[in-house]
Amino acid sequence: GPKVTYVPPPPPDDEQAIFARYQTGINFDKYDENIVEVSGLDPPAPLLAFEEANLCQTLNRNIAKAGYSKLTPVQKYSIPIILAGRDLMACAQTGSGKTVAFLLPIVAHMMRDGVTASSFKEQQEPECIIVAPTRELINQIFLEARKFVYGTCIRPVVIYGGTQAGHSIRQVMQGCNILCATPGRLLDIIGREKIDLHNVKYLVLDEADRMLDMGFGLDMKKLISYPSMPPKDKRQTLMFSATFPEEVQRLAGEFLKTDYLFVVVGHVGGACSDVHQNILQVPQYFKRDKLVEILQSIGHERTMVFVDKKKKADYIAAFLCQEKIAATSIHG
Repeated sequence: GPKVTYVPPPPPDDEQAIFARYQTGINFDKYDENIVEVSGLDPPAPLLAFEEANLCQTLNRNIAKAGYSKLTPVQKYSIPIILAGRDLMACAQTGSGKTVAFLLPIVAHMMRDGVTASSFKEQQEPECIIVAPTRELINQIFLEARKFVYGTCIRPVVIYGGTQAGHSIRQVMQGCNILCATPGRLLDIIGREKIDLHNVKYLVLDEADRMLDMGFGLDMKKLISYPSMPPKDKRQTLMFSATFPEEVQRLAGEFLKTDYLFVVVGHVGGACSDVHQNILQVPQYFKRDKLVEILQSIGHERTMVFVDKKKKADYIAAFLCQEKIAATSIHG
């Protein structure tokens, strides 16, 4: 294919931009009622408030600036488990605060250990590697990490495909303690010997169900079988996911220590109770007419229509415009 030359613009690094806040997608007061199950030996007691975690002043200040005041269920249970050095597999719906649940205790440990980034090393040696399947998600995790490490010497870096490889390398070479990466670009950078894995203390797989299935499963196995990657008993491995099919749980056993803890918030793979779902059975060739009928009855409410193919996304958008319904398509 053509040479990739795209270099993403750097995110603004003034304090106001770093601590920008977003509207939450979950009704957290209601979400707090969710049942949490923890399985495994000797799980630590859950946290009831950030103050109980005995974090350093800098971290507490950053938590307050980021606008976090109340722990979500996945954070209450995961943070003490990670602070205790245990391996974890956690299952909670998207948007439930999983990113904070793993970043906060990892950064707390790094601050305690006096971790600092050095741009003089020919080969960078990150202490933490976070892997996620898409560039949007990994970038979100990176932006979250910047909040917690603000005012410290810990340096997070994000790398992903679809951008110039040289740009990713330059970002890493400026110093790297927390490496947020998509699988392909991560293996590429390791292959170019720009990072050494022997110092990795934390390995995080976000959306672990996708990271271990057919899509990225081989990449993940390749990652943990690198000679320089510490074996599972010498590192802390954390997996977070919205669903955990049995097959994935079996695979996860290869990555985690035998005494890992399993945290489930609500039902594994259960539907979100805040969403009202209707299923309409329509013959194949009447779907478009039904779609138009629904959209016309909704009026001007914003609506998302999901389809299974790129071509179909463009086709349906064009069709809706012909029907005088303002539409556009996005895919890839």
